[in-house]
Amino acid sequence: MNIVSTDNISLILQAGESNTVEFKTRVSGLPNSLPKIISAFANAEGGVIILGYDECRRFVNGITNNELEVLRKVIRANSLEDVCYTYTVPYKEKILAVVQVEKSKSIIVAGGGAYIRNGINTIPLASKDVIARILSDSETSGTTSSELVLERLEKKVEQLYDQLRYSQEVYEDELQRQKEEHRKEVLSTKKSNWFFCLLGVILGGIVGKIF
Repeated sequence: MNIVSTDNISLILQAGESNTVEFKTRVSGLPNSLPKIISAFANAEGGVIILGYDECRRFVNGITNNELEVLRKVIRANSLEDVCYTYTVPYKEKILAVVQVEKSKSIIVAGGGAYIRNGINTIPLASKDVIARILSDSETSGTTSSELVLERLEKKVEQLYDQLRYSQEVYEDELQRQKEEHRKEVLSTKKSNWFFCLLGVILGGIVGKIF
């Protein structure tokens, strides 16, 4: 069942961020931040991430279909479909995206680690807390064999490694994108400078002939 609807979206936005609600203005930056927030919600009480709303300015930006696809791509890339899903809610002639995260029975590793929600903050779980949660999950499920517990620990370590590798790839892609944007800006500035220099020479020549 969807938590956010056209009937309650206004009240949720007015209430602000909380232990179970997070707002994001834009999709940019989500490849790094979204997996961490999903992990934090899943390891706590669950929650919703609403995209397309600027809480500081109380302004509804909305999102595009392309941004929605980017959002879903990030979720798929981090294999988080089992703990969350996306949908849209119309509000003030704009479209808001919602990522609804369910509380997980087992610890969720994403974004380079395991996280938890603390008020309006997303914080990493310490390694001892991760191990304690895994052992607690094993006891809850009736798993007492040391071999099975170790197997679970190994699986979580593998997930951490995969997440760290993915996070590094995302970071490198973002760094490359920023370098490319900077290169284009520098090139554009150089072209603009050459243009004005040439324009100055031409105008100088014209003025010289006139006077």
